[in-house]
Amino acid sequence: MSVLKRLLRRRERGSAVVEFIVLGVLMTLPVFYLVVALARLQAGTYAVAAASREAGRTYVTASSESEGAARAQVAGRMAFQDQGFEQGTVSVSCDASPCLTRDALVRTRAVVEVRLPLVPDLLAGVLPTSVTVSADHTERVDRFGAAR
Repeated sequence: MSVLKRLLRRRERGSAVVEFIVLGVLMTLPVFYLVVALARLQAGTYAVAAASREAGRTYVTASSESEGAARAQVAGRMAFQDQGFEQGTVSVSCDASPCLTRDALVRTRAVVEVRLPLVPDLLAGVLPTSVTVSADHTERVDRFGAAR
């Protein structure tokens, strides 16, 4: 009996380490993926928040609507690129006509498509491969500024 126990102990020697490593990897990989995916989504939210805010601020300080639209697009693009996004859209809407009327409200909306990491495009019909993130910002044109 004692010989059999010794043989069994020898056969299991080192197997606990292998089991621990395999289980550790299997449990760590989903957590790692979740952290990477949430970090990317957080970067997307930072990008759209900054893009909408800066687009609104640059628009209301412009001297004309065409200059304001161009400045808003550039500010939005810079905010997207700052967080590592190459594509994103910024739209501007106004409650007054012309937009840069004193004390008028200018609303900006930024949208970016955040691709989920490690999800191939061939699974697009089965799984969501991206998440759309958007942010809105409202800025007021200076009440005492020069007429534009």
